[in-house]
Amino acid sequence: MALSRQQLIDMSVTYFEGCNSHDWQVVMDTFAVDCLMWFPAATFSYRGKDALGAHFKDFLGTFAVIDFHNYSHVADPVAQSICSHFTVNLVDHSGDQITMKNCNIFRLDRDDLFTEVISYNSGTLDAGFHDGSE
Repeated sequence: MALSRQQLIDMSVTYFEGCNSHDWQVVMDTFAVDCLMWFPAATFSYRGKDALGAHFKDFLGTFAVIDFHNYSHVADPVAQSICSHFTVNLVDHSGDQITMKNCNIFRLDRDDLFTEVISYNSGTLDAGFHDGSE
């Protein structure tokens, strides 16, 4: 069943709030088995749930604080995709902080799960992004 505009927004926010609360299972439950997540401005890409699982264990474990907020969404119910612009604050366990204004494009399948996530980031990615990357 195709998701409505609001359901697409809710799906995006569920993913981000799962990251914010360090809830690995909530994040993983948004992905299709063969989902591809990639970062065009970086060298990181994760194909399939095993790679995504390794990445998110690394990401969630690297940062003591993950705060996605200030969302702006453009949802396309016909194409079953959503583009989410947001601010993210990341604070590692030593207190170092990075703030970025990023944009994710999410594409969904017939099971209402993400099949592709394209993440455009405004800052340099390193710690928390290596595990699971191709």
